[in-house]
Amino acid sequence: MTPVRRTNLTSQVMDAIKDYIATNNLGPGSRLPSEKDLTLSLNVSRNILREALKSLEAVGLIEIKVGDGMYVSHFDYTSVVDHISYVLKRHEPVVQHFIEARLIVEVGSLDLAAPNVTEEMLLRLDHLTDVLENAPTLEDGTQADLSFHLELLEASKNPVMMEFGSFLVNFFMKARTLVGSEKRFAAARGHRELVAALRARDAQTAKAVMVAHIGTWQPHKDD
Repeated sequence: MTPVRRTNLTSQVMDAIKDYIATNNLGPGSRLPSEKDLTLSLNVSRNILREALKSLEAVGLIEIKVGDGMYVSHFDYTSVVDHISYVLKRHEPVVQHFIEARLIVEVGSLDLAAPNVTEEMLLRLDHLTDVLENAPTLEDGTQADLSFHLELLEASKNPVMMEFGSFLVNFFMKARTLVGSEKRFAAARGHRELVAALRARDAQTAKAVMVAHIGTWQPHKDD
């Protein structure tokens, strides 16, 4: 790795470690060099290095095992989703960009999902809709809502679509307070319409329903 010599050392150290992981094609579970080796190769103090390592661990890129070492982690979107959800609660207009992205991914995925859905999958979607509609708590309803949309994305059988969609849907579930907490009946109604269209293998109707369904996420000042 190239020694770091300029200002803003923590960010540069983070970038250097990320570049090292990418250049060496290190996957989850791969061991990183020791703190001593990193401080020497990057030409920074141990305090700067540890600050950078803690930041990388906070966003889920590495895992630090005390007494063992540092490893590339199995990345998940939870920390990123939490961060974005917090930011958007303070900057509501930005949520429109995420709504647009979700429309593109989830609506587009229905062209792939419609031919692939099985009756078993449709029955699971029916069950998740029942759970959403009768959920005793917001958390239970949110989990059923999330599972419903992830099931639809899985039906696309496109791993890239599933990854993008999973990130976006998880974000919206985390940011539910932006649109209020009493919309489960409208959401359940949209789910039932989606299932009906998919049972008929009618991708166009399913897409129109999804557009209206995602539109319920538009924040309103009186929610």
